[in-house]
Amino acid sequence: TPIGVGGTYTASDYQFAGFAMVEKEFGPRWQLITGARVEYSDVLVKAQPTIGSVTSTNPVFTDVLPAFAVTYRPSESTNLRLSASQTVSRPEYRELAPIQYREVMGFDNVLGNADLKRALIQNFDFRWEWYPAMGEVLSVGLFAKRFTDPIERVYRGSSGTRIITFVNAAGADNYGIELEGRKSLDFLSDALANLSLSANATIMTSSIKLSGQSIAVTNNQRAMVGQAPYMFNSGLTWTSNAGSSSATLLYNVVGARITEAGEVPLPDVKERERHVVDFSLRLPVSERISARFDARNLLDAPYRLE
Repeated sequence: TPIGVGGTYTASDYQFAGFAMVEKEFGPRWQLITGARVEYSDVLVKAQPTIGSVTSTNPVFTDVLPAFAVTYRPSESTNLRLSASQTVSRPEYRELAPIQYREVMGFDNVLGNADLKRALIQNFDFRWEWYPAMGEVLSVGLFAKRFTDPIERVYRGSSGTRIITFVNAAGADNYGIELEGRKSLDFLSDALANLSLSANATIMTSSIKLSGQSIAVTNNQRAMVGQAPYMFNSGLTWTSNAGSSSATLLYNVVGARITEAGEVPLPDVKERERHVVDFSLRLPVSERISARFDARNLLDAPYRLE
């Protein structure tokens, strides 16, 4: 049945959860935290399009989400962490409602999908951390994620205005490396003792698995929707001697990423990288009140979709 433009929907969402956790120290150097969380989710979405009859969807899932983390401390300032867990990502109500609406930013026509399933994510992480001084850190982390039924935005082929919808892919893999550092500048000069420099970078790659997907996409050898190949953040922070005032200059760049996968014969839609500079200032007004001033996107970097 054709879906008319616009409409309304109502949703009810019942979630029940419980968890068990064990935390155990093995001497001064080893720590184990493990357990599992059980979640029951019952979502009912009823949609009334402007043309056509009421439709409803009622996804119900019971998920067991285990987690495991072990930490080894070779010294007082160094940690080695190994962790594994399973998490869940549920669709939003509007993603489940087969109602066509127009997004405020970009004015795209978006249509929900009543057949969406929740996605399961297996997470694996290994991290080395070094804390050379108070407020300073250097860390290196390796991570891997395996997705089952990840939800993706798809740019549908149509004869009129383009329409975006949501579908479940069969699966996806994502892995990469994370680097993080935070250092006071007092080693350069005592006059710089109130300044600190921080930075973190992530380099990653992902691949989508599309067997059984309900929509034939143009590019079946690609990264996941929304997954950038790299990300970098840095910040220069000044803090007063009393700690009541601070100012931070931030820089961020995220690599080009797919925002919607193109349905045959359309191309993928990509958001180009953006170089963004922000500034934040915090000042005390009284003993219990402080004021904050933020200036965002000082370079006036545009959003570019191709």
